[in-house]
Amino acid sequence: MKKLILLSLSAVLFVQSLLAMPFPTPPAGFTWQEVPELKAAFLKPDGWFYKREEQKGTLAYFITKKNIDKNGRFQTGLTVNVFHLKKDSAVERGKGIIQQLATTKNVEAFGTEVGPFREFACLAKDTTSSGTVVIYTLAVANPKTNTLYLFIFESPESDWDAAWKLGKPMVDMLPLQESI
Repeated sequence: MKKLILLSLSAVLFVQSLLAMPFPTPPAGFTWQEVPELKAAFLKPDGWFYKREEQKGTLAYFITKKNIDKNGRFQTGLTVNVFHLKKDSAVERGKGIIQQLATTKNVEAFGTEVGPFREFACLAKDTTSSGTVVIYTLAVANPKTNTLYLFIFESPESDWDAAWKLGKPMVDMLPLQESI
């Protein structure tokens, strides 16, 4: 019986080690917020908050300076939307979203290939009733799985420089699995 328990425990630990994705050491002041269902993780600044939502088949993740559950909204933070597309091309949808934003906000969009992923991004400003907000939008398309990840980092323009020092690593270090 002891051998069976020991063997079972060893098997469980072995499977867990296979499923665990090794993440690089986070920069000082950050930790990894693991998202097991995506086999991914996002950088979370120390003291910031994490929230997960699902609506109509779209997964949404928020890493924010203020607690959304307490405040009902946030001004500075990262929103990640994940779309598992069935009909549309993730690459074309991502490219289209960024081109539409760039055209609407009269800014330049850019794109690149990173391993198996296609990335499209733009930096824009939006004027709201509470002031001007700077928004960096990055669409990462996985053509293999037809999954689109939409990363949106935003902050009031008055806080942008300080916020972007945290936001840039959050959107630059994205350990995503190509099989998801």
